[in-house]
Amino acid sequence: MGGFALAASDGRLVTLPTRKDRLLLAYLALSAGRAQPRERLASLLWADRAEAQARDSLKQSLAGIRQAFRQACIEPLRADRDTVRLALDGIEIDALEFARLAAGTSAAPERAAALYRGELLEGIDATTAEFDAWLRTERERLNDLAVNLMEQLALGTVRDEATRLGRYLLARDPLREPVYRALMRHSMLKEDRTEALKIYASCRDILKRELGVTPDIATEELYRDILIGRPLRAVRSPTAAWTGDQPSIAVLPLSNLGSDDRLEQLCEGLTEDIITGLGRFRSLFVVDRHSSAAVAQQTADVAEMGRRLGITHLVRGSLQRQGERVRITVRLVDACTRAQLWGESYDIADSDILAAPDYITGAIVATLHNRVETSALEQTRRKPALAAYECVLLGIKHLRGYAPEDNRRAGELFQQAMDLDPDYGLARAYRAFADVVLHGYADAPDEVLTKAVSLAKSAVEMSNDDGRCHWILALIHGYSGNPVAKEQHYERALALNPNDANTLAASGLALAALGRPQEGIQRIREAMRLNPFHPEWYWSDLGMVLYAARRYADALAAFGRRAQQDAWASSRIAACYAQMNRMEEAATAAAEVLRQEPNFSISRRRLHMWVEAEAEHIREGMRKAGLPE
Repeated sequence: MGGFALAASDGRLVTLPTRKDRLLLAYLALSAGRAQPRERLASLLWADRAEAQARDSLKQSLAGIRQAFRQACIEPLRADRDTVRLALDGIEIDALEFARLAAGTSAAPERAAALYRGELLEGIDATTAEFDAWLRTERERLNDLAVNLMEQLALGTVRDEATRLGRYLLARDPLREPVYRALMRHSMLKEDRTEALKIYASCRDILKRELGVTPDIATEELYRDILIGRPLRAVRSPTAAWTGDQPSIAVLPLSNLGSDDRLEQLCEGLTEDIITGLGRFRSLFVVDRHSSAAVAQQTADVAEMGRRLGITHLVRGSLQRQGERVRITVRLVDACTRAQLWGESYDIADSDILAAPDYITGAIVATLHNRVETSALEQTRRKPALAAYECVLLGIKHLRGYAPEDNRRAGELFQQAMDLDPDYGLARAYRAFADVVLHGYADAPDEVLTKAVSLAKSAVEMSNDDGRCHWILALIHGYSGNPVAKEQHYERALALNPNDANTLAASGLALAALGRPQEGIQRIREAMRLNPFHPEWYWSDLGMVLYAARRYADALAAFGRRAQQDAWASSRIAACYAQMNRMEEAATAAAEVLRQEPNFSISRRRLHMWVEAEAEHIREGMRKAGLPE
C-alpha cells in the first residue's frame, strides 16, 4: 500500500532487479497463496512477446525473486511445470491485512487505517494493458474498502489515522460522498462544528460543479443534525433508512401517456392528492411531492430513487385518455428489491376522476395493512367540480412562480374556481392567500388581511377536514397578528395530515415567533426529513428560527442556502452579522438591502406574527447593522 517495498524482518530493504519482478511479486502476493497458471503470469507481464519468449522471461523473473528472498533466508516460492504460488508462511502483506481488517466489523478499524499508506503500488505503472486492467480493479476494490472503513471509524473515537485516510481518499477521488460524511462525524467527535460544516460545504460545491447534483439524503440529514445541534444518529445504510415498523413511501409524479394536454395538470394534482391521502396515516412516512418530483428528474432507477429519498416503497403510475374515459394505472414497488407489491388499473369517467386518489390510497394501505393502523381517517372531503379543480391546480402553479404577474394570474384562477364551484373550500383558501402574497405577505394592508382572514375562515367551514385549508388560515392569521388562532389551525392541520412537510416547516417558524425556537427547530428538521429536496423557503424559515434561538452563525448558514437574496433576506443577514459583532460584514449586507430597496426602513417591516420580545430582537439586529429606522 502506497508503493512497492520488500523488507526483511529486521527492517532491511530487499531489492528486486527489475520493475517486472516487482509487479510479478505483487501479483503473486495479492493472490493470497493461490496457485497461478504460468500461462496467465506470462500474458499479464509479457503479452507483447511470443509465447516461448514470454515463458522464458517469466522463468528469469522468478529466479530474480528467489535470489532476493534468499537474502532474507526464506524460500516462499512454490512452482511446478504449470503453476506458481507464493507461500504466505512467515510473510506479511499489508494489502491483504488491510483488506481483512477493513472488511470486518469486529477488528480494530484504526489498525486498518494505519496500514493504508497510499494507493496500491502507487508510483508504479503497468507494462501491459492486461496488468493495467487487473491493477485498476484491485485499486478500486481496496479504495472501496477504505471508504467503508471510514464509515466504521465514524462510530469510534477520534483517531488521527482516520482523518489522514479520509483526506487521502478525497485527494484521489473528491466525489466519494461517504468519506465527507465520515470526516464530518470525526470533526464533531473533536467538537469542531465549524470544520464539520466546512467539510459539508466542500462536498456540496464539488458535487454541484463536477456532476450537477446535490448531496444525497444521508449527507443532508447529517448536515442538518449538525446545523441544528441535534445528537448525531448511528451510521446506517441509506437504503435501509426506514425499514422498521413504519413503512416509508414516495409517490412519483403520474405520467401523461397520451397527447391530451388537459391530463398534464391532472397528473400533478392527482399525485398530490394521493400523497395527501397517504399522509393522513401516522403509521406511514410519506415524502413530499416536491422531493419525489426532484428525484424522478435525476434518475429512473427505483433502487436509486429509494436510496436518495431514504424510503422503502415507491408509487408509480400514469394517465391515458381512452375516448370518454381515462385509464389510471398505479403500481406499488419495493424500493430495495424493485419487486412490485401491488398494481391496478382504473377506467374512470371524467366525472368520477377525482375519486381515484381515494381508491389508490385505500389499496396501498390495504397492501401494507399489517404495518398500518386499520382505523384510517375517513376521506370525507367533498369532491369539487373537475373544471374548478383544474383551475386550482393551474393557480397553484402560478402561485409558485413568485413573480407579481404570476401572483395576479393565480388570484384570477382561484376566483374562477370559486365561480365554477362556490362550495370548493380549497379554492377559497388559496384565493385568500393569493391576495396576501400579492400585497407583500405581512406587509399587506390591514383591509387586505382582514378580508383574507374572513375568506379563509369560510374555506375552513366548508372543508374542515382538509389540512391545507387550516394551514393557509394559520399563515394568514400569522401575518395579521393573531398568534393564538394561528397555532390552533397549525395543530389542526397537522392532526389531519401529520406528513404535511409544508405545514410542519411553517409551524416551526410560528413556534419560534411565539418564543419557542427549540420546538421550531425540531419541526423544521422533521419537515426537511419528509421533504429532503424542499423549496428554498424552508431555509429562510430555519434561518429565522435559528436567529430567534440566538444561534446567529447557524442562521447565516441557513440564509446562505438561498440562491437569490432579496432585501428581506439581506436585512436578516445584516442583523446576524451585527449580533455577532462582525460589523464590516453587517455594513456590507445593510448596503445591499438599501441597494435592492432604497426606501427600506425598520419601522415599515410588519412583525405581527412575532411576540413583542422576539420582534424587538429582530429590530435590534437591524438597527445594530445600521439600517434606517
